[in-house]
Amino acid sequence: MRKFLKYGLILYSTLVCYVASSQEKVDSVYFLNDADVSYTFNLFEADRYFLQNNFDLAENYYQFCLSMKPNNAFVLYRLASIYLNNNDLARAEEYIDRCIQLDNSNEWYLYLAGNIFNIAKKYPKAESVFNSLIEKNPNEFDFYICLADVYIQENQLKKAIKVYDFVEQKFGIDETLLIQKKNIYLKLNNKKKAESELLKLVESFPEELQFKRVLADFYLQIGNINKAISIFNEMVKNHSDGYSHLGLASCYQHLGEIDNFYNELEAGFSSSSVQCDVKVGILIDLLGNLKSNNRDFDRVFNLSEILLKNYPDNPDVNTIYADFQMNKGNIDIARLALENVIQSRKDKYTIWEQLLLIDNQLNDWISLFKHSNEAIEYFPNIPVFYFLNGFSAFQLSKYDQAKKSLEFGYNILPKNDKLQTDFLTFLGEANYNLGDKEKAYDYFDKIIEIDPNNIMVLNNYSYYLSLDKKNLERAKNMSYSTIMMEPENPTYLDTYAWILFEMKNYSESLKYIKKAVDLDKTRSDVLIEHYGDILYFNGDIDGALEQWKRVKTLGKGGDKIDEKIESKKYVE
Repeated sequence: MRKFLKYGLILYSTLVCYVASSQEKVDSVYFLNDADVSYTFNLFEADRYFLQNNFDLAENYYQFCLSMKPNNAFVLYRLASIYLNNNDLARAEEYIDRCIQLDNSNEWYLYLAGNIFNIAKKYPKAESVFNSLIEKNPNEFDFYICLADVYIQENQLKKAIKVYDFVEQKFGIDETLLIQKKNIYLKLNNKKKAESELLKLVESFPEELQFKRVLADFYLQIGNINKAISIFNEMVKNHSDGYSHLGLASCYQHLGEIDNFYNELEAGFSSSSVQCDVKVGILIDLLGNLKSNNRDFDRVFNLSEILLKNYPDNPDVNTIYADFQMNKGNIDIARLALENVIQSRKDKYTIWEQLLLIDNQLNDWISLFKHSNEAIEYFPNIPVFYFLNGFSAFQLSKYDQAKKSLEFGYNILPKNDKLQTDFLTFLGEANYNLGDKEKAYDYFDKIIEIDPNNIMVLNNYSYYLSLDKKNLERAKNMSYSTIMMEPENPTYLDTYAWILFEMKNYSESLKYIKKAVDLDKTRSDVLIEHYGDILYFNGDIDGALEQWKRVKTLGKGGDKIDEKIESKKYVE
């Protein structure tokens, strides 16, 4: 490639000289005609864009040059390179064929041709090219490797071995080639030869611990577990090698010795010589197996704690640890781990989603509001984040903010999304609390149109209408639907009783409020106050007074509760 870069620089200096001289005196450039100038300029531009990896523009310029000089091998070579980069093998092969027909002596052209033919599975052509290159330059290591690769792709494995043997004799032992030879011998089912290559590797590089591990892994792979254990134990004893602890764990796993398996994993996870990413990968694999085997949960969880102790700020470790704590039901601890993750990985959607759902599960509206605000900064087009932000704002009585977030989220929500009714529900509730009842009722009507059996909306909507003392017949029908769906829900029974009360059907109202009181486990002060009001209009003044006084022991009650007790009368 450097040759062509130099060529490009020569073209550039020529062009600069031409432009400079032409500015002084155009007539003096007698050695260049217009076609030469055009070709030189376009070839310079093509090379410039090619070196910038802007292959689309480079192709356009090279094609223009080719139209002027169809037999330019260099331009054909460049175009073949571009088409190979674009995975257009047919055109890459076409152009490199034309190139080497024009010039079969250039090593760069031939090298590209051999690789294109190999990728295109034109193995005889690739083999011929690399043999030709070796004849031209027998001291180029890479040409032999490419020829061996052609044989491997063609499944002529013995020929590839011969090439590697020749390379070893000519250039000396190369660790990569020894491992490659081992792999080929295994494909040929010649375990003895494969072992021989690895023993040669270990003997040639005695200080390289990784090659001893490769040999031990080989013994594990072919089922000679005792030899593998022997090598790994020697590595642990003499070198305190953490990776060998992991190797021993694999051996004991094959033998079914589960306690030894986890003991070695714990030793490997505690070793600073083993990279964190390796440990994380092992832990993820173990987590996958735990789905069908929970008896090892505590041992795997212990591994996650070892990682967290050694890598307290690592986001992957904290993510896995949070997952474990979620499975154990420790959602507070899980949330702390996830909060550590978002300190460095604020662009991870799944982490934000999990964190927000935990906030919601804990009913921590302050944290949910704070975290959802931040999540929206990084993911401004995710509707669920706007919903959780609006929902938490509603819970915190920030009704303006709730309305704003819910409206924006609803507007970017896909049609028929399952969150549609949730958005509309709390948009209705936010508007009602802001005093815009008509808009709230419009939202509730939309929900009922979409989901006629939405029990929460039917209950709240009917209750709000009863407070307004209008459309009571419709309120009664909606409320009755809720007690048909859940006949023992005290909240729905209370709503229905109160609507009947507003309709002055006191005896029927008393029947439903009594049932609500009997079923209520929350000791609701609102429900008890309603009970007192209904008793009063059924002529039971003492009973009413008893219930109103009881309200004060349960909670705050309505703003008229003290007046009711003092006057012993119902006060609207």
